[in-house]
Amino acid sequence: MLEGKFDVVIGSGRKGQSYLSWINSRLVQLPITYFSPERQWSNSPGYPPHTVAFYRPITSRCLECHSTYFEKTSDPSAKLETFDHDNIIYAVDCEKCHGPAAEHVTYHSENPSVKEAKYVVNPGKLPRERLLDLCALCHGGALTKTKPSFRFQAGDTLSNYFSLQAVAQNADNIDVHGNQLGLLSLSKCFVLGNVTCINCHNVHENENGKIEIFSQRCISCHSEGHTKICKMTSQIGPSITQNCIDCHMPRQLSHAVAVYLQGADSPTPALMRTHYIKIYPNETQKNLNLLKKQNSPRKQP
Repeated sequence: MLEGKFDVVIGSGRKGQSYLSWINSRLVQLPITYFSPERQWSNSPGYPPHTVAFYRPITSRCLECHSTYFEKTSDPSAKLETFDHDNIIYAVDCEKCHGPAAEHVTYHSENPSVKEAKYVVNPGKLPRERLLDLCALCHGGALTKTKPSFRFQAGDTLSNYFSLQAVAQNADNIDVHGNQLGLLSLSKCFVLGNVTCINCHNVHENENGKIEIFSQRCISCHSEGHTKICKMTSQIGPSITQNCIDCHMPRQLSHAVAVYLQGADSPTPALMRTHYIKIYPNETQKNLNLLKKQNSPRKQP
């Protein structure tokens, strides 16, 4: 096989997109990926750089993080999994976080006056550990499943479905891609402040790149009358409220997402924000220098 059709698109496009192709009822990942930071095509992550191959099978565990549901049709002992083309919920939609909604839709269609949501989960009302389990399904690192994929639902205990990794004690051992919860769990905000993912992320809004919004959420705790105030507040001034993120959650190179660009002999890693929230002196100094440059008077021509 030396060609394949783009049947399924994986990825939001912020870092890139990969493409899956059907071979009868099996899915394979195509060997090219669009790498958004460089606005060009590359090999798919993990594929050999100078060989065209169409052999990487897509498993239900892959799909569990990149979709809401795929109906598996193969026997559990089968080496290559097959799926039902007609029983798929593409992308990550409402049911991924709120649970199956057929009963919810039926009930509220028959009872339109009822305003309280029935037969779905409100993640914001879950106990902290269950909320973190829901996020960890896709943002908790490599998980080894002990039950079939797509069985875990919002509100479940993750360890009932997966063999969980021990939490690393050193952030250097955690890649910035795929295990955001592992990095966050090493942060003082998490350990001392009981922070969860939804303290910072509004999953119903596209807030990508809106650093000032995330910074305001930091300031809601790190301001007068609350917990520790940033020592750089007096030096930076009011603009500190617009960007805490570049100093305390800088972009770092991912080892997991690294691609060979056209004509390159070495891989180009993706830059992703670390979720290990702490003081990074070099990043602070870099941002201070940038701020001084922006505020310095321009020379007259």
